[in-house]
Amino acid sequence: MHSFILLPQLIMLLSSFFLVLLFITRIYSDTISMIVTYGKPTNFTSSVSFFASSWDDCVIQCYKSLSCVVAHSKVSPISCELYDVNKVFGVVKLNASDGFLVAFKVMNNQSFCPIGDNLPTFGEGTNHKYLTVQMDGPFLRVPQLNGVTGGADITFTQSQALSYCEQLGATLTGLETTDERDFVANTAIDILGPDYPQFAGFWVSGVRKSECYADGWQDIPYCTGTNLQQFSFSDDYLFNYAGYTWDYQQPDRDAVGQWSNCIQIWIRNEAKFPNLTYSLYANGNVDDAVCDVVDYQDYHLRGFACGKLPVVPVGAC
Repeated sequence: MHSFILLPQLIMLLSSFFLVLLFITRIYSDTISMIVTYGKPTNFTSSVSFFASSWDDCVIQCYKSLSCVVAHSKVSPISCELYDVNKVFGVVKLNASDGFLVAFKVMNNQSFCPIGDNLPTFGEGTNHKYLTVQMDGPFLRVPQLNGVTGGADITFTQSQALSYCEQLGATLTGLETTDERDFVANTAIDILGPDYPQFAGFWVSGVRKSECYADGWQDIPYCTGTNLQQFSFSDDYLFNYAGYTWDYQQPDRDAVGQWSNCIQIWIRNEAKFPNLTYSLYANGNVDDAVCDVVDYQDYHLRGFACGKLPVVPVGAC
């Protein structure tokens, strides 16, 4: 959950057109559809080429990818390009004569293809902050962040950060994927600026459960080690937690003399500090921190990341 709304922005660009569907592919899941029409990305930073023998293969590859949100190709010959979350921001609707295909993910719990021109779900579907899909086990999601907030001369406790997010109808975001983690960390570097002289911490979702710092916590298996079950998360849309990559020898619980019960993400500008051992202390790693302390000798808690379900404004569709 975090500083921009990706897929709804993409969809709202499409919404100025009446969308005539070529087809809607429902692959492997009852919760996700790939909506396919004529069009192409217009605002993006990068894409990945994928060798596909057909357009269906291209769409399926995007569908199965944890991070892909848009697939694109010429009608003929097929030239599959896959666009990951945080790397594509706009798509334009075209006509069949233009010769370009585009597919994007939407939530669709129906057993039939959605109909109508009400983007992005074409009728009765639900537009979620996270697009979830179950493929032979764990759920996967595509993140949409809507707020990385902070500054080089301000600080926030965890409760202040959570309160700010709640005022936006949001909550502190979790880190479902490494793409989400990297987006938050790199955005925070941009917010602090190239001359910021220290490392920093930004708050993300995660508060240690009370039984995991009460007397006898050592005897509870999930309270030990790096097990994330020792934390509760305000971000209800977490499934894989893959973006929570712990810093070296973390979490360290009460090693600083009081319990560090909230989760922060480390912000470390490698260009500014090139000699750090980033294999152990990577930008974007997480750490447990004291929830109401913002100032330490070597760093400060300078911001946080929020997220919420996106809303398509009335009249946009």
